[in-house]
Amino acid sequence: MSSRALRKAQREREEQEQLRKLQEEHEEQDEGSEEEEAPAAAPPKQSLFAMLNEDGADDEDDAEDEDEDVHQDESEQEAEKPTPTQPTPKPSTKSKKKKKKAKKAAQPATSSKADASLDDIDLALKSLSTKASGTATPTNTADPNTNEVCRLLSIDTASLHAANEMRRLFGRGRSDGLAALSRRRNIFIQGKEEWPVATSGGLGMEVIEKRSDGTVEYAFVHSRIYQDVQGQFETCVASMDPQRMVLLLQHNPYHISTLLQVSEIAKQERDHTTSGDLLERALFSFGRAVHSTFSANLQQGKARLDFRRPENREFWLAACRYISNLGMRSTWRTVYEWSKLLLSLDPENDPYCISLVIDQYAIRGRQPQNFLDLVNNPIFTTKWKHLPNVQLSRALAFIRVGNAAKGKQSLYTAVSRFPWVVARLFQELNLDPPPSVWGKSPRTDSEKLHSEVYAIRAKDLWNTPEASELLVEVSSAVSSEVPEPPVVDRDITLDEGRHILMSDMPTLIALLPRSITAKVTSASDPLPPQDNQATYTPASTQRVVQPPSGALGGAAESLRELQGLYRFFSELFPWFNPTGEGEERPQPSEEEIERRIAESGVSEEVIVQRTQRLMDLQQRLISVGEPEAGAEAALAVDDE
Repeated sequence: MSSRALRKAQREREEQEQLRKLQEEHEEQDEGSEEEEAPAAAPPKQSLFAMLNEDGADDEDDAEDEDEDVHQDESEQEAEKPTPTQPTPKPSTKSKKKKKKAKKAAQPATSSKADASLDDIDLALKSLSTKASGTATPTNTADPNTNEVCRLLSIDTASLHAANEMRRLFGRGRSDGLAALSRRRNIFIQGKEEWPVATSGGLGMEVIEKRSDGTVEYAFVHSRIYQDVQGQFETCVASMDPQRMVLLLQHNPYHISTLLQVSEIAKQERDHTTSGDLLERALFSFGRAVHSTFSANLQQGKARLDFRRPENREFWLAACRYISNLGMRSTWRTVYEWSKLLLSLDPENDPYCISLVIDQYAIRGRQPQNFLDLVNNPIFTTKWKHLPNVQLSRALAFIRVGNAAKGKQSLYTAVSRFPWVVARLFQELNLDPPPSVWGKSPRTDSEKLHSEVYAIRAKDLWNTPEASELLVEVSSAVSSEVPEPPVVDRDITLDEGRHILMSDMPTLIALLPRSITAKVTSASDPLPPQDNQATYTPASTQRVVQPPSGALGGAAESLRELQGLYRFFSELFPWFNPTGEGEERPQPSEEEIERRIAESGVSEEVIVQRTQRLMDLQQRLISVGEPEAGAEAALAVDDE
């Protein structure tokens, strides 16, 4: 039985006891009179459905009612005390006798009826529990650490909107005139009136599972119409014609894959404004499609998405690129909230390795205490103990919250455990390293990747007089005789690969092994997991599996695509020789290749994608017995 029903029954008993005491105080004055009076009617039994309805209220109402009960009891006690201005009236003899006999007759009845009422409630609740056992939400069996993680990863949806942070930084300014759209609130992005007026095209969300730990798994889903558009998108990707992609977007202005692809095209052309606007439109479309319960669970840190589903991965990709775009505006509070959102969707796996950068976003966004709470949670303490960026930024976070002693102690431990990272950081800050870190260098590819990622990104956090002095002071205090920690030879993971690809930094991308970069075949779904769970196959992909006879199915358009690829690589790499004829051209060094890529402004991800496409087209030419078509396309490029 609920605590509210018990409290109400307790109050009834207390009221009856107070009434009994009040009557006994005046009983001696009226001993002689014994008139027979009809017993007073017992208080009516409270409706069973009313009490059941009260039992169904949420925990917040229970907490509020507890406070109200305390105040109500205090008020009742105060009201019963006589005051100077309101003397207690003496009841008449007749009314006193009525109350006395009514009390004696009604008290057992009231008690029995109250007990019967409580028994009825227990029986009704038990019956309802038995009937609903097949469909009820599983009991929350989460351990306290999991509940604490949900609390720490709870999302402030107001902080997801960069416009709110811009208003705090620069003032409210004039209204943007989004009257209709602002009333139709979107959890992720507020719409813009210049955006096309159209539906999401069949994008939706459904509940997959309500888990026993209190979390809820959701999944984005595509309707049949949306799947048809997805097939058209795959055809446009295969053609590698940006104009066709833009045309598809005009007809389907809220198709996620197309928005992401055209946004990437705009970014390659250095049009970051258009790129960011298209990312916002994609997230706006996601926001319109979410389930009715998603927002509430997201705010409580209990919403989950399965990264293995391609429809869900598009949201991760859109959000990661949007975070990069927000970083250009220095809206770090919004960046941190979005990063925490992605971490909350799959805290166990963290498929885009938000843990490699969330520490810096927390400090830049002035959320050091929330970051410290995350680090101190046993679940994240175990997962993040090997990450140098977390351990070094932890020291800065302690400094920011005013605990200098704890910050120095934490930094001392981090310098001792990761001296090669600190040595690389000294190099970025143009500081002379002390003996404890001088000459320290990474011992594995993973250590080198983590050193570069942190030193390049976090140098601005340490590039202040106070932070630099602290770093020098603590590093100098570490003895150079301290033995290095044991080598943990771990491979660079696909999750880390996705994170690095999203950075768009050639120096970091170059650190990824070929075993990872060779798997990049699509800019719209980079490095899908090995246990991918495709829910459907786009129609265009089904058609491409079995090409008709003839050179590439007799499609002159595909030959033009091959010719365009040849032209692209010929302009990018002068040594490129598609026909293999003529003079042998000298093979360039890796440094020369990296230099040419950096100068071109084309990301390595795009180059890998186009290389794979080139190989696919050439293989198809050979499979259909038309290898000379590829040579003719290559010679046409040479003629031009």
